[in-house]
Amino acid sequence: MATANFSLKGDVALVTGSSKGIGRAIAMAFAEQGANLVITARGQGDLDVVKKEIEALGVQCLAISADLSKDEDIVRLHKEACDKFGMVNILVNNAGAGDFVGIHDISRESFDFVMQVNTWAPIYLAQLCFPAWKEKGEGRIVNIGSNGGVKPDPFMGAYSASKAGVIIITQQMAQEWAKYGVRANAINPGLVKTDLAEDLAAYLELMGNTQCMLRRGADPSEIAGMAVLLASPAGSFCQGEMFNVDGGEIYRPTYDFSIDEYTELKKELGR
Repeated sequence: MATANFSLKGDVALVTGSSKGIGRAIAMAFAEQGANLVITARGQGDLDVVKKEIEALGVQCLAISADLSKDEDIVRLHKEACDKFGMVNILVNNAGAGDFVGIHDISRESFDFVMQVNTWAPIYLAQLCFPAWKEKGEGRIVNIGSNGGVKPDPFMGAYSASKAGVIIITQQMAQEWAKYGVRANAINPGLVKTDLAEDLAAYLELMGNTQCMLRRGADPSEIAGMAVLLASPAGSFCQGEMFNVDGGEIYRPTYDFSIDEYTELKKELGR
């Protein structure tokens, strides 16, 4: 009887934003399945801690500090990964940026930064990886979107716009590169207990998390399981899909609060 194969043994996975939160959880889950890892974030100290945890699982890990708002850092990240391991089999675009800020408040500079990190960096990294995937006839992409890219999240407009972009570029990658053996899928989390969602999580806790069927935020490990599925042979027939891993939030009314409530919350949080 056939069984699902979740093994990543012998694969090399590059996971962005992997010093904490969802990225760290995915990197650890991949290591548990036998993958060698390239982890990256802006802070080398945090990366070195995760690197030790990964290597304790018996796999190799390269930790590279990089700022994905800078194209030159993206190029360097890919080059150092390939210098170490030859090529990247699995690309997980997880690194994210976003401010809890209303459309009436957001600046051009802030908007451009969010789009660069959340939408352009995944495209550019995939472009750099693609020639090796094309030559080998195989590659896997897991993009971390957001259910905020499917529906509007109040006062997270730039973030939602960038994640809507992640969803469509995932479908473009799947459509254009399938003939070369490349699989691309997106995971759309809801509220996850990470540093990035700190402000929003604080507000929704006060509201009782009623916008989510499960009435709570997710642990990052609950997103990592889907990433393992999509990167492994077990998910080999998934292509161009978006998977909402959000406790049922996508099927509930979006939380609603006014600009005045938003302003008061920012004061309470000291922002």
